[in-house]
Formats: sequence, C-alpha cells, structure tokens
Amino acid sequence: MKSKVVEDADAVTYVVVCDPGDEAVSTLTEFARSEDLEAAQITAVGAFERATVGWFDPAAGTTGLSRWRCSASCCR
Repeated sequence: MKSKVVEDADAVTYVVVCDPGDEAVSTLTEFARSEDLEAAQITAVGAFERATVGWFDPAAGTTGLSRWRCSASCCR
C-alpha cells in the first residue's frame, strides 16, 4: 500500500493505492487506524479483480447488493 496527502485544508485528502492482491477493506482499515482517522469518505475506487458492493437508497428505503468477478476478457 502507498499513500499520499494531496490536499491539506479544512479536511485532509489522501490518495491510497493498494498493492495487487490486497484486500481493500482491511487495507483501508489499517490505513485509517495508522492515521488515527475518526471518519472518512471514499470518493473514488480503481480496479478490482472481484468486488461485492452494497448500497442504501434513502429515498426508496431499500438496499441492494451486487457481486462481480472479473473474467479474463474484462481484465485486459
């Protein structure tokens, strides 16, 4: 994992780059703990080999869950 502060104003903005094969949630959790972060927001995510994404739609009061796994054709 690599990280860098790209903006240090009222709120600090970091760029965190996971190494290939890293599990994103545990890597980001480790980073947040090492920086003593009390709250955070992820605003951009790059590529994953596989992912499970969950969401909540407050207007509709519903949740959703999608799972993706990259096939050889989508990883090129």
